[in-house]
Parts: sequence; structure tokens; C-alpha cells
Amino acid sequence: MRFAARAGFDCTQVHISSALQAIVHFNIAGKIAKHETISFGEIAKRCKMDVDDVKRIMRLAISYRIFKESHIGFVNHTASSFLIAENLLVRQWISLCCDEFIPAGSFLVPAMKKWPSSEEPNETAFALLHKGDSLWDVLKKQPEKAQRFAHGMEYMRTLPLFDINHLFTSLNWEIDCETVLVDVGGSQGSIAEALLRRYPRLRCYVQDLPETLSKAVVPKDLKGRLEFVSHSMFKEQPIKADVYLLRSILHDWLDGYALQIIRNLIPALEVGSKVIINEICLPEPNAISAYEAQLIRWVLHMSFSLATETNVNSGYDLSMKQQFNSKERDVHEWETLFRLADRRFKLNRIVNPPGSFLAVLEFEWQPMAP
Repeated sequence: MRFAARAGFDCTQVHISSALQAIVHFNIAGKIAKHETISFGEIAKRCKMDVDDVKRIMRLAISYRIFKESHIGFVNHTASSFLIAENLLVRQWISLCCDEFIPAGSFLVPAMKKWPSSEEPNETAFALLHKGDSLWDVLKKQPEKAQRFAHGMEYMRTLPLFDINHLFTSLNWEIDCETVLVDVGGSQGSIAEALLRRYPRLRCYVQDLPETLSKAVVPKDLKGRLEFVSHSMFKEQPIKADVYLLRSILHDWLDGYALQIIRNLIPALEVGSKVIINEICLPEPNAISAYEAQLIRWVLHMSFSLATETNVNSGYDLSMKQQFNSKERDVHEWETLFRLADRRFKLNRIVNPPGSFLAVLEFEWQPMAP
């Protein structure tokens, strides 16, 4: 009974996701001024919606502290709803989850039955939803979705669990370190920018596909230190550097593809070159609480506002399976992956900073003696 009651409660997450999808699609939050008190009827008029639909959607959202009904039939913004109105990245993240990620979940079992044990990114729940296209195919064909994806990932990086300061702590570099770093699959450079502003003698190359970099811009204060380079990680690495950073990259690929990505770095590596993986490192069974295990393996709570307890839930480890046919890895799997790529990789250290979802695993290139 306890499990059934909890399962029933968790099913409501589907409904709040639908409400959020409507709020973003019809720009409901954006149609209400910050301190305005407005009727459901006026919202329906502004958003060109049926008034009964507005009531249903907004009253569910209100139960999650997104808007508030100050008196019957009239609503105001809360911190969470105003954040949706004002913050493009939040809207893009909601849209990405509600339009793409969450609907793919219902196709997981059909995909597993159709393509058992597949590692291919176009043989997934997401691909069934999109008529055979992988997520990467969709992003390549539809620039607006590629931009939304980039914005959604940028929003995730603003959350405390993914705060860039955790990476600074884990790297433990001196502020004046003089290093050349390649951010492999670095999207539009938000992580590289943070690193460059933290370490004034650092130089960064951000690599990604042309369609991802099409709108990337080098900020004025970083000119001469930041460069965007079109490059596929499935081709040989052309840039020699001290450090190659892969942040939330390899979890998008099962081992066959991940091995290709790692091995393509080898021609550019020199003695002492480092490959830094900034990813989830799954704990051993029973090493953490059931709640923490759910966060990593089942549900990731994405807070829209630090000032409220309003959350939207999305799959994480299981989501990797649904979207990419990929997975999160534990320390044994990380070590095995790099050992299979080449035995000249040595794992120097693993850092799991408190309060962070992402660990840092530092592998060093140490060619064997003849």
C-alpha cells in the first residue's frame, strides 16, 4: 500500500510537466506583469486559450507554488512563475524536458524490445518518438532545437548540484596556473568562460560541431584566450594541449563510442597530458541513502528557484538510456573504460566534492617504458 500510494503520487509529475509545457508554450507567465492581479478570463484572452483550460492548468501549477490564487478566480506571480517569465534559460529547459525528454520515456520498453542490447543512438526511445532520428540527428537538422538544447544545458549548469565552483575545488589549481585546455564538446563555451575568468593565465579551445558553434561569441574580455574550433570528437584530436576536459560528455555514449572518443585524443597527447572527466561517478550499492540513490539513478530534482521548494523531476541515469542508449558509470567502469582505450592512461585521482553531482576523474598519459 505504501509503494502504491507513493507511485500514485509520483504519477502526478506527468501532470505538472504537462501544465509547465502549456505555461511555456502559451507564454502564460510572460503575459502577466510582475505585480499584477489578473483573472483567469483575462489570461485566457491574452493567451488565446479556453478559460476552463487556463483554470485547470494554473490551479495545478498553483499547487506547486507556481503562481498563487490571491482570491477566487484571480492570480499573481510567485518567485517561481516570475522566474519562468523572466529567464529564457528556464523556459528553454522546461520546453526541452516537456517536449522531448519526458515524452520519450513512454517509448523505453518498445525500444528495448525492438533493439535489445543496442548501443546505437538512433535505436532508442527518443528515436521511436522522432521517426528514427537520434537526438543528435534532430539537433543537426533543426538549429532552433540545437539552440534550445544548448540553453537547457546552460541552465543545468546554474543549479547548485552542477555549480562550476565544485569543478574549481576539485581541480585544486593555483590561480596563476599557465595551462592550455581543450574543452571537448564544450558547446557555446560557458564552462570555458568560467575557467578563464577564474584562471587569468589559462588559454582555452572550445570544440563542438559547426551547428552548435554557429552562435558562439567570444566575450571582449576573453579575446586572445578563448577560441572556438569546429571539430567532431569522433575524429583525431588536432590540438596539442596540457589538459583535455570532457564535462558530461561520455555519459552520452555507451562504451564502443566512448572508446572512440578517448582514443581520438591519443595522437595529441604528450607525457604528462591530462584528460579530466567531470561526470557522475555512481556510488557502490548501499553506500548512500535510498533518497540520494534515487536522485542519481532515477530522479534528478531541478529547482526553478532557490527561494522555493518547487521542483520538476526528470530521469537521469535512466534518461541516458532513453535519449542516447548510454549510461552513468561507477569508478570501476570508468577505470575499465580508460584501460580498454589504452593502458598508458593512469588514474591519478577521483574527487567527489560535497554538494556536487559531478565527480572529477583525472587520467594522466604515461607512455610505457620500452
